[in-house]
Amino acid sequence: MTYKNFVEGTICNLSEPVFEELKQLLLGEYISFSIIDHVNVTIDILAEKVCDYFGALEIKTGRAFDKHIESYLDDLDSIVSPHIAKTSQVKKGDKTPIIVPRARKYYEKAITIKGMKKPSMAQLIDYSRIMMCLYAAAIKNDGKPIDNFDYAAECLVPASIVDALKSEETSIGFPHSKKKRFNTKELYSDGVCTLILSILILYLIIDGKVEGETDHE
Repeated sequence: MTYKNFVEGTICNLSEPVFEELKQLLLGEYISFSIIDHVNVTIDILAEKVCDYFGALEIKTGRAFDKHIESYLDDLDSIVSPHIAKTSQVKKGDKTPIIVPRARKYYEKAITIKGMKKPSMAQLIDYSRIMMCLYAAAIKNDGKPIDNFDYAAECLVPASIVDALKSEETSIGFPHSKKKRFNTKELYSDGVCTLILSILILYLIIDGKVEGETDHE
C-alpha cells in the first residue's frame, strides 16, 4: 500500500459533514497551512497536503509507508492487548466448557490480520475497527480488563480516542519511570504518524461507508 492509495481510500472517500469534523481534529496540530484558511481547505487540498506529509515522513525517517503502517499496527496492539480479559484456565479433569471472552475472540481476529504480510486497505480498516472499539471499551472501563465490548462504529469518538492515545505512557527502563508513548514534538515520527493514521481511519469508519465485518460470534 502506498500513501497515495491510503489517502485516496480515507480522505477522498469522506462525506462532506464528516470531512469538516476531520479538519477540526487534524488541522493545526498535525497538518498546517500557512496561507489557506482552514475553512477553505477542501478534500482535494487536504488530500494533497497529507500526501506531502507522508512523502516527507518517508524521506526524513528513511522508511517506506508500509513500515509506518506496521508501526501503527504494533502501537495499537501494545496499547490494547493489556486490557483484554484472558480465557479462564480449566483445571485438569474439569469438563466445564472453556468460555473465551467475546473481547478476546475479536482481539485474536485482529491479531490474525496484523500477522498478514502487507494487509490490504480493507484488512487495515477491519483491524482498526476492532482495536479502536476495544480501546473505547477499555477507556470506559477505566483501564480494567474487558470481556465484552460495543463493536458499533457509533461508540467511536475520534477526539476522545486520540486524547487517550496521546496520554498513553510507556516504561523507560527505570523503576516506576515512564514517558509519553508518542512524542508529539517531533512531527515526522512514528508516533505522530500513528496519531494521524488513527484520525483518518477513525473518521472513515464512523462515516458509515465502511461495511467492515458482521458482528457475530
